[in-house]
Amino acid sequence: MRKAAFVLLMVLVSIGCLEKDVTHTLYIEDDGSVTWEVLETNVYSSAGSPEERLREEAAYLADAMAGRPSIVRDLDEIGGMDAHAELLRDSRPFSLRAIAYFKDPDHSLSGLLGTVLGNAEVALETAGHRNILRITILDDGRDPEDLDAESPTEFLRAEELRLVLATGEFEEGVGFRIEENGRVAILTGETDGETDEPERWQLVWSDRD
Repeated sequence: MRKAAFVLLMVLVSIGCLEKDVTHTLYIEDDGSVTWEVLETNVYSSAGSPEERLREEAAYLADAMAGRPSIVRDLDEIGGMDAHAELLRDSRPFSLRAIAYFKDPDHSLSGLLGTVLGNAEVALETAGHRNILRITILDDGRDPEDLDAESPTEFLRAEELRLVLATGEFEEGVGFRIEENGRVAILTGETDGETDEPERWQLVWSDRD
């Protein structure tokens, strides 16, 4: 069993000295669209000097108060619509909530995986009330440790990435762990494939209770 490069990136990426707890939740709505919610909590700078910590935290607070923190810019870049944020706590440690909208799970995940990994195929097949999301991660030869910190990777700092159904039930998943009586699927990237094969994930759900 192995973990996909994307999941390894979620562990390896470190941007600046801002520490934070991050959760991404993709709500699959009744009409098939996706509301992507990001919660950043316990945000503070771990820079070496008091001056640098103040500078980093002041910059974060200014961007958050303006509604344009880095996570909003990244959601814009992967194709999110009406990306915006609200500051939930304006004193150290800070917290905020960001929201963006996508046409469907296909567009949201293809934007994310394609931007970060550079070579991902995402396809959504719908037949009646049954939906099958297929994801293939193709190896482009990059080492996750060589990821450019200037690329749109803020969303990779998540503790986990969750898909939640407004209506229906996740029935089976490869590369996903299904929880909460089929309402929640968590990206794990774990597969049983051989190391020389492309990563292949699949998530199947019904969109009715």
